[in-house]
Amino acid sequence: MERVPEPQTTPRLRSLDGLRGLAALVVVVHHAVLTIPALATPYFAPYEATTEGSPAWWLSYTPLHLVWAGGEAVVVFFVLSGLVLGLKARSPRFDWAGYFPERLARLYLPVAGAVAFGVAVAAAFPRTADGSLGPWIAHRPPAPTVTGVLHDLTLVFGPSRLISPLWSLQWEVIFSVLLPLYMVAAVALRRSPLLLAALCIAASGVGYYAGDAWLIYLPMFGVGIALSELVTTTPSTSGRARWGWTAAALFGLLLISSRWSLAPILAPSAGTTALTGVLVVLGSGILVAAAVHARPLVRMLELRPVLWLGGISFSLYLIHEPIIIAAAELLGPDRGPYVLPIALAVSIPAAAVFFRLVERPSHRFAKRVGVWFRTESARQGEPMRRSDERVESPRQRA
Repeated sequence: MERVPEPQTTPRLRSLDGLRGLAALVVVVHHAVLTIPALATPYFAPYEATTEGSPAWWLSYTPLHLVWAGGEAVVVFFVLSGLVLGLKARSPRFDWAGYFPERLARLYLPVAGAVAFGVAVAAAFPRTADGSLGPWIAHRPPAPTVTGVLHDLTLVFGPSRLISPLWSLQWEVIFSVLLPLYMVAAVALRRSPLLLAALCIAASGVGYYAGDAWLIYLPMFGVGIALSELVTTTPSTSGRARWGWTAAALFGLLLISSRWSLAPILAPSAGTTALTGVLVVLGSGILVAAAVHARPLVRMLELRPVLWLGGISFSLYLIHEPIIIAAAELLGPDRGPYVLPIALAVSIPAAAVFFRLVERPSHRFAKRVGVWFRTESARQGEPMRRSDERVESPRQRA
């Protein structure tokens, strides 16, 4: 099988870091907006509960929903994880013995810090349990529990939802452990990566139809694994390819928003859920591929502020929700519109601090753990790391 350079050695893949940053920002906006009852209604009540033509309707059931499409942003994260780990596993320097402990340390150590942060914030700002702050906060646990914290720290048994974004880390951990099986499938279908992507998208659709979370989410990573066979080393330079990939990115965004855009015209059913689920996964795959190949999109994603946001994206993803809930508690009922600016003003600097104090040291320690477990041949083949080399940014290896 043809070897593909590791992401770290392919500078243009920095655009994926920018895409992560924007996706993490969408998740923050998503959770902040859900503190507004009118916008939380589509998630917790039938479509008819939102008046057609109202501002809430336009923000919910048109492509404008992309600005706060948090669930769809997580699908993009899953596809990105598959792509980046797929590329890494194909590297000549990749070593399975070092991969597992390093990968798990990279995930679990920042999660442990985020759980401690979430418990501290929940203790400092007790949560209201009477539902007065809207349905989204009402669905969060009112206070930390020992059992809940243990679930959050282990992840694989399902998080407590004290910090609800941890639900996606459950699937990240399972995928990371199952990566060898994904690579076996990739090798078996190495001449037909598009077939592998199609099978994974179809499997996810079956999962949506059956309501099976394992079948919904795990195939999404397989789409990224398939893309790791298809990405090239540089963005497309010809005019036709450049505009073609730009159009593909826009098409991907439309597909990602289809779950909401089609809601007014499709009757709710298991089939509708499966159809829109397939479209979202397909759109996420197209968008991730475009973030690699579409030069205009790559340039935007590699702007310094976007890359900086990508650098702290994992930290932002982990710690923003307790801040949002604390802001909602302090402001009280009917103050939802004020939560978003406060959440952004506090969460982004807090994420930068969390990255510096928790995530970056965790990455360094995980790197050393990986070296300890690597085989002798892998150690001998690994080049010396410069002392001034920047630690890879959050989610750069998914």
